[in-house]
Amino acid sequence: MELTKAMRMRRSTRSYLPQQITDQQLAALLDAAYLAPTAMGRYERLQLRVVQDPDVLAALNADFAAAIGNVGAQPTYGAPTVIFVLGSREDPEALLGANAACMVDQMSLAATDMGLGSVYLFGICNELKDSAQASALLRIPPQFRMVSALAVGVPAEPLTEREPQAERVKTITI
Repeated sequence: MELTKAMRMRRSTRSYLPQQITDQQLAALLDAAYLAPTAMGRYERLQLRVVQDPDVLAALNADFAAAIGNVGAQPTYGAPTVIFVLGSREDPEALLGANAACMVDQMSLAATDMGLGSVYLFGICNELKDSAQASALLRIPPQFRMVSALAVGVPAEPLTEREPQAERVKTITI
């Protein structure tokens, strides 16, 4: 698929089939993350956690639901794979967000290119960034924290092309 078509087909998928992505698909997603730009090329200040264990995903969902007081919350949307991006606690907040966003965006486009659905997850990471339970489940060292994540899987509905939302974004050329 060409890049422009992948960008037109990429959307936030919030409903997935239960089947797991393949090892080859996961490898391609991780390669996309490893190719993402980072501030000053400091990849060692980032880590990834791939979660495919349904029990771990359920525990993370439950931890989030308890934290926000909504027992029905499912922040990972039933995706069979969630890739968490961790960043160094030493980095400024803006840098953490920018680096993680680049990785997640690259993986999202790669997922679309393979016909997979994905959705950028920020809420669960923001809410659980200091959770001892989440840190233990994800084996996060103390000098790192969750920044963002990508839920990915086979979409329940097929991906379709969409038009750019130019009319919704005020753009000024100077």
